[in-house]
Amino acid sequence: MGEMDRNNKKILQNIKMPEQSNDYRVVVFGAGGVGKSSLVLRFIKGTFRESYIPTIEDTYRQVISCNKNICTLQITDTTGSHQFPAMQRLSITKGHAFILVFSVCSKQSLEELRPIWSLIRELKGDEISQIPVMLVGNKCDESEDLREVTNIEGQTEAATWGVSFMETSAKENHNVTELFQELLNMEKNRNVSLQLDGKNKKKNKKKMMKEQAKEEKLLKEKKEKQMQREKEKGKEKEKDKEKQAKEKDKPKEGKDKTGSSNAQQPPAGEGGSGTLKEKCKVM
Repeated sequence: MGEMDRNNKKILQNIKMPEQSNDYRVVVFGAGGVGKSSLVLRFIKGTFRESYIPTIEDTYRQVISCNKNICTLQITDTTGSHQFPAMQRLSITKGHAFILVFSVCSKQSLEELRPIWSLIRELKGDEISQIPVMLVGNKCDESEDLREVTNIEGQTEAATWGVSFMETSAKENHNVTELFQELLNMEKNRNVSLQLDGKNKKKNKKKMMKEQAKEEKLLKEKKEKQMQREKEKGKEKEKDKEKQAKEKDKPKEGKDKTGSSNAQQPPAGEGGSGTLKEKCKVM
């Protein structure tokens, strides 16, 4: 191998291939119990659960418009625990945008976001100014007596970090869709929107109708097969009943035949004399 080939090989090894994925990845960070999962589920499924279930890491997807094309919004709902630093770093490295959630009823939950924000800045470096980041005060539906972080305090913290701020309520579905739309509007490198254009809407509608028709066809075929099986079972039962009825009647028929054959046979003497007289006449 020549010197030029060696140099070319080194250059190729150092080149980072661009990602082929068409996903737009949003990562949601926050302490346990602040409502990260509730916000994501409210946005994706339109549901809200009262009970708290700790998350390790969940990923949700939704179709969105990206540069007038269809792409996938991938939302990573991270753990509220600090037990998985490697997963946390990986999520930050792959993320295109970030939502940092705290509860307005817990000042501690806001303070826990500071090291995460520092890590995001560290890993993203100079790119951070181009990356959409939203500081979110969730549970704003709670009474003022329970509040530990005011709206003004949240705005001040966000301004210090150089990010946007919004208050939300997953329970009351307040500012949930607006949060994700505003985050996408902040994207500077591409035109990303929750609203699909007319062509994409038609494509999606056609696709959904095809899938629905396919499912209905499969259900219809299953029902027809089931009905056919039930008919066959019914026929088999009828055949079995007929066989059983015939088997019951057979002994009676046998007795009748033997009785009738005995009655029709003439006495031995009479039959024999008749035949002898006929023989004599012939002679």
